[in-house]
Amino acid sequence: MEYKIYHLSKKEYGKIFFTSMGISLLIAFLFYRSIGGICCFPIIIWLCCKREKQMGVERRNQKLLEEFVNGVRVLNTALQAGISMENAWKEVQKELQVMYGENSLFFREVKEINHSVALNVPIEKLVLQFAYRSGLEDIITFAELFAYGKRSGGNWKRMIGDVVQHIQDKYDARKEIEVMVASKKLEQQVLNVIPMGILLFLQFSSWEYMSVLYHNIMGILCMSVCLLGYGGAILLSEKILHIQV
Repeated sequence: MEYKIYHLSKKEYGKIFFTSMGISLLIAFLFYRSIGGICCFPIIIWLCCKREKQMGVERRNQKLLEEFVNGVRVLNTALQAGISMENAWKEVQKELQVMYGENSLFFREVKEINHSVALNVPIEKLVLQFAYRSGLEDIITFAELFAYGKRSGGNWKRMIGDVVQHIQDKYDARKEIEVMVASKKLEQQVLNVIPMGILLFLQFSSWEYMSVLYHNIMGILCMSVCLLGYGGAILLSEKILHIQV
């Protein structure tokens, strides 16, 4: 699986289509009072598809990282108990099957690794291939140190234990940050809707007062600038709350 690419399902495409159509109709009414405003629909649906793919990649990466952290923890425990490397990965496969089931992302990867090891493919090569496909920094770091430890010898079990602990600490810190910013994300979503709500209120309460902003060049330009600023503010707020660890 190529983890950097996310393919939308038919259900997701349908959801995006109707959501984009609803947003386009709302923009056409609130910002232009003209069905001509629906011309922004192609841009809206393109932005929604792009955003949904990005969110899909992030959701999948989060799930993969969670499974990976628990998997390498099992690997480290098995190695420290004196189990050989090949058998340690088999233990990881068994534990992942119990924790996440056979359809989980990392279980399928570990299953493929164990199958290829049985065919005499070097395990460090397989782990590196998976890490580079995942594109996740923590997994790549582990795979490179794992490959180095296998090649160089020495106290590689301790080296793996140290990197597993480092990955666990980063994962825990990321979870704490997500909890802390959860309320801020909710506030952001509420604030994103408020401008639309105010404009909708003014449309119905002061129809004639707002009429000066519609069906004339200056009004259309003014509302277009407001729309661009509104969209930019939403994107900026999401970027601010997107904290990487």
